[in-house]
Parts: sequence; C-alpha cells; structure tokens
Amino acid sequence: MLAEKDQEIANMDQEISRLRAEARKSKRTAEEKARVDAELKTTLADLTAEKNIRLEGSRIIMPNAALFSSGSVKINDDGKKVLDAISMVLAKYSSREILIEGHADNVPIAKNVQGKYKSNWELSSARALAVLHDFRTKPATKGSRLAAVAYGATRPVADNKTDEGKKKNRRVVIVVGGVM
Repeated sequence: MLAEKDQEIANMDQEISRLRAEARKSKRTAEEKARVDAELKTTLADLTAEKNIRLEGSRIIMPNAALFSSGSVKINDDGKKVLDAISMVLAKYSSREILIEGHADNVPIAKNVQGKYKSNWELSSARALAVLHDFRTKPATKGSRLAAVAYGATRPVADNKTDEGKKKNRRVVIVVGGVM
C-alpha cells in the first residue's frame, strides 16, 4: 500500500514537472508573438499609411492595389518592397508558420482575364500563391513555413455594394501563426 502511494506521488511529481515546462514554453511563445507583433508594427509603420496596409495583431492586411495591378497576379515593384520588409521581420522568427490568404470582392472576373481565371476564387488563389512564391525566394523563409489559401469573395470585410467596400474586400492577408 505504501509503495503504491509512493508511485502515485512520483507520477504526480512528473505530471507537475511536465505542466510547469509546458507553461514556461507557452509563456515564451506568447512573449515571442508579442515581439513579432511589435516589430512588424515598427517595421511597417511607414508603409501602413503610405500603402493602406493594416496590422491587426499578427495579421498583415494588404489591399491588392498595394501589390498588384488590376486583374494581374504579378507583384509590382512597390509590392516587392513591402514583401521584402515583411520577410526581413519574419526571417527573425523562423519557427513561425506563415499563412497567406487571398480575398476578392464579388464582381465577376473581367472578360479579358476569364480565359486565365474562371472566378475571383482562382484570382485570389493566384495572388496568394504569388506572395507565397515571393517569400519562398527569400533565403531565410523555408517553404515548410508557408501555406496559401484562397477565400475568393466568401469572407468580405466590407459591403460589396460600394466601391470602397469592394476595394477593402480585394486583399491579401499574411497571418503570422504559431510555432511549427
């Protein structure tokens, strides 16, 4: 009976040690997330006003106009500068996952690009992938950290009935995720 209680105490001590280690890791993860958020805010301060880029915690929200010409999936020169600045920050936190979301408004694809993209879903996918491939060319950004997803017009942040709302819905969002 005493041996069983000793074993039970030993098991509880092991569980307490495991939980303490997990709590320390969780605290370090939260502190790192706060550092990433603060560094992104500082690094992108000039761009947020100039290019209409918004930061919401670990989410970098970029209007398509900051990266692409209308109907295009080729990142423009200004867009490359924005992505270079972001990738320099993300390189310092190499254990973080990076999710790139493509979003669109609900206006049907223009006739001149319908042969390439059937819908806004494909266009938002191609834009998210263009950003992913740009990041992939950076030496400090491993492909295993990157993922892209296309939401098309399914997750609007504004009313698609106005030009301003449509403009807000056409965006790429970079989400700095958890530790891999």
